[in-house]
Amino acid sequence: MDKKAIQILLETIKKAQTESLSDWFYWDTYIQYISKEDFEYAKKHSVMYDQENVSHDEICRRIKIAVARIDKQDVVNAFLYSLTKRQLEYRSFLSSYCIGKSLPEHSFAASPKPNEGICAVCGLHTYEFEQPVEFNTINYFKYKDGACFDNLIQVLFDLEQFPELSAVKPNENDREILDELKKIIETAESDDRISKLKKKISKTFKSNDEERQGVLEILGVIGILHDDQHFGYADQYATYPDREQRPIRNDDVGYPARWWQGKFGIDQEKWEYWFGNK
Repeated sequence: MDKKAIQILLETIKKAQTESLSDWFYWDTYIQYISKEDFEYAKKHSVMYDQENVSHDEICRRIKIAVARIDKQDVVNAFLYSLTKRQLEYRSFLSSYCIGKSLPEHSFAASPKPNEGICAVCGLHTYEFEQPVEFNTINYFKYKDGACFDNLIQVLFDLEQFPELSAVKPNENDREILDELKKIIETAESDDRISKLKKKISKTFKSNDEERQGVLEILGVIGILHDDQHFGYADQYATYPDREQRPIRNDDVGYPARWWQGKFGIDQEKWEYWFGNK
């Protein structure tokens, strides 16, 4: 990806966050902080995008089309490659691929009242797709901290963007980091949760707190970190009602990693499925 285009994206969103703290993520807000010339430049290099009208059903259909064109090993390679290179935009494809593979193609099904505006299968809110969809804030968080996504609009963006990036291969250092992560998780204290695990892996690879949480959330999505009731997406799609919150305040860890404790260790079968080929 073009470095200038990436910088335009990052600076635009950061300026919007500084100047318009409460509503920076809306198109009409952040688009004020970028010139037409810079926006066109970033679009040309597939880093920023126009808004798009897309329905719930089309989101699901396009996800299934996009994921069918992607090879599993390529997204595994991208995830591993991101560890030493710290090219964070490569990181979330793995979890998006897992979600996309398991997603059932479905029409909008209203949840029970008072949540009838939420799809009972995937959790998309009607307000998310009844207005034009924007992808620039999604891309911002990909470049900023390698964020893990489970929202289908974010998953769609990820999967359709993947072919735009150069194919990459991990090196031996990436594999060593992965092995060290595995060792740390397997030897965690029985009551450790993601908050403690983030600290324990802090010296394993160059990262900040948000990046480490993203990596652990990805391991949850692909079925490696979970408890004995809340699983990831590797075997079947985790529907909106499945993604339970823990009964505590301010738990910002994604599903199902939020339920993991050290006593559950690693799902060895899923680890082998994703990372067994060297």
